[in-house]
Amino acid sequence: RKARGAFEFATMGDDSSQATTKKDQSAYAASVVAEARAALAATGSLDDPAVLEALLAGEKKCRLASDAFATRSIAVCIVEMCRERGEWERLNGLLTTLAKRRSQSKVVITALLEVGIGAVEGELGGEPEAREKLLVTLNGITEGKMYCEGERAKTTRLLAEMKEARGEVSEAADLMQTVNAETYGSLSKREKVDFILEQIRLMLAKGDRVRAYIVSKKVQRKMLEDGELQDLKIRFYRLMIEYHSREADELAPFELAQHYYAIYQTQCVKDDPDQWHAALSSCCIFLVLSEHSPAASDMTHRVLANDAHDLAECPVAKRVLELFVRDEIIAYPLADQDAVESHPALAAAGPEVHRDFKTKFHTRVVQHNVRVISKYYRQLRVPRLAQLLGLTEDDAERHVSHMVSNLGLYCKIDRPAGIARFAKPKPPEELLSDWAADISKMLNLVEMTCHLINKEMMIHKL
Repeated sequence: RKARGAFEFATMGDDSSQATTKKDQSAYAASVVAEARAALAATGSLDDPAVLEALLAGEKKCRLASDAFATRSIAVCIVEMCRERGEWERLNGLLTTLAKRRSQSKVVITALLEVGIGAVEGELGGEPEAREKLLVTLNGITEGKMYCEGERAKTTRLLAEMKEARGEVSEAADLMQTVNAETYGSLSKREKVDFILEQIRLMLAKGDRVRAYIVSKKVQRKMLEDGELQDLKIRFYRLMIEYHSREADELAPFELAQHYYAIYQTQCVKDDPDQWHAALSSCCIFLVLSEHSPAASDMTHRVLANDAHDLAECPVAKRVLELFVRDEIIAYPLADQDAVESHPALAAAGPEVHRDFKTKFHTRVVQHNVRVISKYYRQLRVPRLAQLLGLTEDDAERHVSHMVSNLGLYCKIDRPAGIARFAKPKPPEELLSDWAADISKMLNLVEMTCHLINKEMMIHKL
């Protein structure tokens, strides 16, 4: 068995038998490169056997000697010659051949990719067809190689940009999705976030909103608070604003308010009065449009309390926000109705969404008024309720029914009698407990009164 193993090892080919020891081939590599350069200068043709053939033979000898740096110098010389002569088809073939050769070192492959990317970003800028073919070649070389993650991300993005420029947005988005940048250890934090933001942008452009939202979850909001990532933070929240502006669910306005507030709190935005004015006023407008909830209510009070100084410079937004924190009925339309409805943040998503926001604003005013009425009235007639809300009886009943179903309001409407009851009836056990508590309180007061009377009588000796 040992003899057969030795025989198989000896007959594996010349490459395996020569790759057992490492030899310094730097001098040999330098001489081969110099001779090839001289031959190319003399003949001016890459087909000369003294040029590419000699270099490929020298590359093989250095590779089998396990001298990665000598191999790199020859391999780089080969692709540089093709690059200098503008023979892009030959360059693509040689890049693939050199990268796939047996026992090729990481150093050589990385150097080849560096030269290829340099050609893509340099002289191939005006030749889109050759540029795309070279990018496809480079992308194929990086596939499955962990040490080429950075180069793969770069070539993929460049290729996607070319497809997008041709109008192939869907293909560009799908291509970007093949790279999981968040798992690439060779990319910096900034590069990862930047790549993910580009994925989100292309998915939104493609119309795949579900995947865009899934990809957005890869970005940690806490990481964006880094001072060096302020521009990426603004880009991220702008993309999220674009996403939620077209969402039809009731939570979208509150999400938009949070995104605008995050932009407002960015230092580079606070340094520009125009930017923070727009962000803060947009935040207030979308807080008003948000469905009533503990989170929305808490954020509204925090904005009014913590940012009162800046809100003073956004008077319309401040007045509208203050109306919704008071227990007072809001008359519709508001005094600042036109200013609110013409706000740029509402019109940015298009005319259809703008109309939806206008309708939603009226709905929020009505819901606020219903909550105020429920605090002051135990019951009232439906015509009076409709009058206070500024609606018809049917519309008033529809809004109250929606709030009872979805927003936790208690109301019972007696249609034959035309009465709406907002006070929730108490069960017998709770009534009995309240009665017992009241009796106990009354008896304590009687006992205290008797004690004080006796005290006075003793003081005055009556």
